[in-house]
Amino acid sequence: MSVESEVPNAPISAVEVFYGGCKLVPAPLIDWSISPEFDDTGTRLRNVNSLTLTGTVLILPSGSYEQMYAKQDELKAAFATDYLDFTILAGPGNKTMAEGTVICSGLKPKVNSLNITPDIHVLRFDYSIELEDSITVSGVSGVTSSLSNQWSFSEEQDSCTLKVDHQVSAEGPDGETDKFEQAVRAVKPLLGIANMPIQLPCFTEPNASGNWGFTHPSNPAGGPVYEVSVQRQETADVANGTYSVTESFTIVSGVPFYFTQRNESYDEDQAGVSTVTIAGTIQGLGRTLEPLQPDGGFGFARACSGFIYEVQPLLPTEASGIYSKYKQSATPTGLNVNNPTSLSISQNKCRGTVDFSVSYTDDPTGRVPSGIVSSTCSVSHVEAVRLQSSHVIPFRRLGNIVQDIKTPTEGSISISCQAQSKNTGDRTVDTNRAINHVQDEINRLKTVHASPSSFVTLRITNLTQQESDIDLTATATLEFAFTADLNAVPDVNSDISLRTL
Repeated sequence: MSVESEVPNAPISAVEVFYGGCKLVPAPLIDWSISPEFDDTGTRLRNVNSLTLTGTVLILPSGSYEQMYAKQDELKAAFATDYLDFTILAGPGNKTMAEGTVICSGLKPKVNSLNITPDIHVLRFDYSIELEDSITVSGVSGVTSSLSNQWSFSEEQDSCTLKVDHQVSAEGPDGETDKFEQAVRAVKPLLGIANMPIQLPCFTEPNASGNWGFTHPSNPAGGPVYEVSVQRQETADVANGTYSVTESFTIVSGVPFYFTQRNESYDEDQAGVSTVTIAGTIQGLGRTLEPLQPDGGFGFARACSGFIYEVQPLLPTEASGIYSKYKQSATPTGLNVNNPTSLSISQNKCRGTVDFSVSYTDDPTGRVPSGIVSSTCSVSHVEAVRLQSSHVIPFRRLGNIVQDIKTPTEGSISISCQAQSKNTGDRTVDTNRAINHVQDEINRLKTVHASPSSFVTLRITNLTQQESDIDLTATATLEFAFTADLNAVPDVNSDISLRTL
């Protein structure tokens, strides 16, 4: 911001005068006087600096009252706040100092008056501004007898972020009736991440020196920095005139809206069943002001958006990567990423966070398609055997007479499947999903175990179905009878061969 004359081909200034970041162009004349104040014993307490800025704002070659009035408003707005930084720097036209060299700094004056000289105000207007600043004997400028402004930076390795703690404290000048109020006025302008010195952080990562990426008054082209509602604390000692504030921020390099902190684990039991779990926290960036923002504000909205659209869709892929990295089996069955064994999500609107935990397994009993909670199937075979007739002979010491009939008995196959659907709130749709899954499994197993080409004859003897729209379950049993060649049935004099898939 600047209150600048509009003068074509104006000469380059040798000095630049700022108040609270507002530059006065051209630089005004400064009348400076110092008045010491003493206590009753003659000890100097403070020096009172009185500054009178006398300047002119020009609009050439032509100007109107509307233009003049707008410039006057800019000047009034610039000096509407007391106790801002007053600095004088070397300008680009300075012959003895490099541009930007500090000539005067450390003053935080109050604005006693602003006077615009009456005139026709067509091409110019003149102004004078009265400023006053007290400097204690200890050398502390402004309206305090002591002032502390400390920044600390610490790396958070779990989240790869940088925590910034800012502590500001002040004590009002002794002997003043508004000692506490002056301490508060000294502290408040120093608060906020925008007041962080541009040269910091110079060592801690991310964004150490040479890799600056923050939006800052001295670096408007930098990247964004968002406040995170970690902690803010105020301490006020009204009786002794002291006031202090501690505020915390989180800085993330290259992540504009949220960052994640997570733990990933791989477990395998004695049966070789593996489980992959991913748990973490999504921290949205942006301060939440509960209860003024009952919906959570920007921070919570960004955490939800980051989880729903960025983090959650990639969880199956990340789990598969962990599984393939640590599974020792040469031919792993594969992780069932379609149906997690557990999923929990919790949120904290005030903190602006979403916590999550999800687990996947390669347990074969859990390999079911999306929308199905559980599924079990079984196949039962009763093989055809040689038919032998046993005749009971009374009083025969050797027992029954067994007669080989020279033909096999009928065999049977029974296929049973059961499934439970995931609850989506629509009983009909959910139950039909379970029925369709059972149907698919029955047909799959029918193809594998009851192919007509594998038997002399094959027929269906029974088909039963049960479903429950309360439990969202479906059950079906399909039964077959078949005949087989006598030479293919089990023989007591040969090894028994079981069916394989």
